[in-house]
Amino acid sequence: MVRTAQTEDIPPAPARRLFGRAFFRVICAQMSFNYCFSTFLLLPKYLSTELHASASDLGHVTAIQGVTAVIAVPFVSSFVDRVGRRPLMAAGALLSLVYALCWLGITHIGPAALALQVLSGLAFMAAFSGSSTLVADLAPADRLSQAIGVFGAANISMNALAPAIAEPVAAHFGWRAAFLIAAGFSCLSLLLTRAVDEPARAAHTRESPLRDLLTTLRVAKRMGPYALAMATCGAAFGAVFTFYQPCVLAQGAKNVPMFFVGFTAAAVLTRVGLGSLADRFGRRRVALPAFTMYALVVLSMTQLTPGRLLGFGLAFGFAHGFFYPALNALALENTLQNERGRAMTLVSGAFHLGNTLSVLAFGWVAQHFGFSPVFVLAACVAFAGLAVLYASAPKAAAPLVSPAE
Repeated sequence: MVRTAQTEDIPPAPARRLFGRAFFRVICAQMSFNYCFSTFLLLPKYLSTELHASASDLGHVTAIQGVTAVIAVPFVSSFVDRVGRRPLMAAGALLSLVYALCWLGITHIGPAALALQVLSGLAFMAAFSGSSTLVADLAPADRLSQAIGVFGAANISMNALAPAIAEPVAAHFGWRAAFLIAAGFSCLSLLLTRAVDEPARAAHTRESPLRDLLTTLRVAKRMGPYALAMATCGAAFGAVFTFYQPCVLAQGAKNVPMFFVGFTAAAVLTRVGLGSLADRFGRRRVALPAFTMYALVVLSMTQLTPGRLLGFGLAFGFAHGFFYPALNALALENTLQNERGRAMTLVSGAFHLGNTLSVLAFGWVAQHFGFSPVFVLAACVAFAGLAVLYASAPKAAAPLVSPAE
């Protein structure tokens, strides 16, 4: 084979070590970003208690963030491959910093508050797409599911930790203190991102906007079954996390966090302790039964009671902990390295699309027919995604880098 300049620009295969310094830096930068993002999981409480927001206000403010993240998918998916992973991480951290600081000046629900939710959606997609793709770049091919699982566990841990810290801080020192701490973690994420080393990727010519769009569409077509399965997963996820609380509150429950405690514990344990199973036994072999369990747990939540919150949370977290990283790794098996950013963003964007649409659609169902039909319909959606994934024939893995000849 004749060596060319392009061939020489292709980096060697990544080292077999997974938990190296570069991987650790990316995880720490993303955890710092997600502390800020997860602090604002308490935003509905802040809006209700401090700004006297109505239920309609809460719905609008919450939905805008998800809709923005979905709309940003085609743009971010292109930028993460053309511009790079680290610049997207830095942009997300910077936008998150601005977002947290701007909430210090919001005194009522209006255009400024809605605009900030747009900013939050952009920040999340930029940071998450950049860091998740970089994690995939750094991971050895035979430990890809484990790497994605550890990355997800780090994010989930902040979903639990940040509200647990921010809520008592807000109670004792005010919401400004909680928002300032969140802004501080965004600053930390920005500093940590500067220390992240992005591996060199295969050289490629800058594409015209039209060719870039065609490349994105080609990747989207290849990702079709995986994105659709992930969208149905997101729909089921959104239905469960949105409606389990009012479901048990209507039954007389006073406290509802045990579901999330169980979910977080099971998801983190599965991804960290058992994250290598999908790499060892096959991503498809793990994804299909895990998704089956996922749908069955959602269906069985028609029997949810306050005393069963922990058990259902553990079961749902166990299924999610196996399925989500296995499906992401399965999708990347058929993706060129210089298209990974598009693939990761499209698949994760599909999850958020399903999540957002389910909250909007199932809210009407819950209001008119109750919560049990919501869980039945969400399970049916998940089973439909399972059927698509099952019917999609496995393909030969693509090379990790673009071919040089």
